Amino acid sequence: MTDARKTRRLLLCIYTAALAYFVLKLLYYALCIGGTPDESLHIGYIAELTRNPALIPDFASMPMYRVLSQTAMQQVLSPDAGSVNYLGHPPLYYLLLTLADAVAFRADGTVLVEIFRLRFINILITSAAVVLAFRIGYKKLGNRSPVLHLLFAAAVVTLPELGYIASGVTNDNLSFLAFALFFTGVVRYDEGKADLRAYGLIGIGFLLGSFSKLTTALALLIMLLAILVLDIIRTKSLKLIINRNFLIIMPCFLFFLAYELLIRSRYGTWQPSLENLAPEFYRRTVFYVAPENRVSLTFFQYLLKFLGGIGHSWSSAYSDPGSVVSAVMHNGAAGLIYWVPVAVSLAAAAAQAVRRETDSYTIPAAFSFLGTLACHFFTGWSGFQQSGYTGGAQARYYLFLIVAFALVFSEQAPALFRSSRAKRIGTVLAVLLVILWLAGDAPRMLFFAGFPALT
Repeated sequence: MTDARKTRRLLLCIYTAALAYFVLKLLYYALCIGGTPDESLHIGYIAELTRNPALIPDFASMPMYRVLSQTAMQQVLSPDAGSVNYLGHPPLYYLLLTLADAVAFRADGTVLVEIFRLRFINILITSAAVVLAFRIGYKKLGNRSPVLHLLFAAAVVTLPELGYIASGVTNDNLSFLAFALFFTGVVRYDEGKADLRAYGLIGIGFLLGSFSKLTTALALLIMLLAILVLDIIRTKSLKLIINRNFLIIMPCFLFFLAYELLIRSRYGTWQPSLENLAPEFYRRTVFYVAPENRVSLTFFQYLLKFLGGIGHSWSSAYSDPGSVVSAVMHNGAAGLIYWVPVAVSLAAAAAQAVRRETDSYTIPAAFSFLGTLACHFFTGWSGFQQSGYTGGAQARYYLFLIVAFALVFSEQAPALFRSSRAKRIGTVLAVLLVILWLAGDAPRMLFFAGFPALT
């Protein structure tokens, strides 16, 4: 057997083991843990579209649902009278989940939900995203050290919150798949293959992402804008968007624009919120704090609180306060290890900008992350000034970017260890980093929580 064939087999083993770990982790969470953020609200959205299918739902008439009872396979939910579901997201994800026929309205007004069926579909969606990500890593890293492939695969599948929410019912999972498709097209374009396949992947990825979540649309648009600017600088032309392939995928962007204009005309905002859907109910929720009870924070204090929330939610898994996930999976300062790919990627983007030698994804991924984060912060700061609400700093809106960060990190890692001795040290550190990533992920939950029954 040739060395090349042995290497290919080793890489296949690495990626297969990483995928198996990811799927088994998700099954464990789905069957034994549950309770991902806002899951009952997402299921409530699916229930309302099951009863009243619509491309633009009547958001103001969608109630919140509470869980009355549950097992690993089923849940019984009940609508809360007088409540309004605050998820004003585009309906694509929820319409797709209605096809699972997992929601049944009962005569007593409760709703029977085949919860594992919905979670399993989400596991399939996110597993497909991971397979696409692994395909990118396998091709881009090529014949380089298998340790780099291990770093890439582990960075993608051990991010605690990404794996946790991937096991539940949430539109973040469709955003993950959308970005995997989108980034596959970007990488193909970076390889010099500016063909219809590359443009098609970018267009389909954007369409799925933008109709999953407005934050995802913003992240992808910022990334596209950065790619366009870099391409103009390199080629001194607009050939990236003035060509037949871009014209073919133009409807993907126009559909999103048309939807947002319809939402804007109906609700007076780009995404409906409780404040404009149900002002009276809004004032009775945690999203509104009475003036006399509000915390006083300066701009700088709010910034530190916001960044702390982002830092924690990137490096730990979390759910509702008091849940087993929030108690066990709080990685604290040790969670900084999950920021290593992000930090290296941002440093690589800065270095490329200084050298003016750029690819089509390192700087755009950094701009996408930082730009979306900035928009998120200023939206939160504005909301805090108006309502006193200090929450909302959640990194799960950006977790899909780990695919890009993992790739850049794996490509840049060898530059940190150039000599033969340094390379040996780098290999040991890489394996240690993977072990630490695993230690803060599902094995930690399994060790401390075991297999709790969902009752």
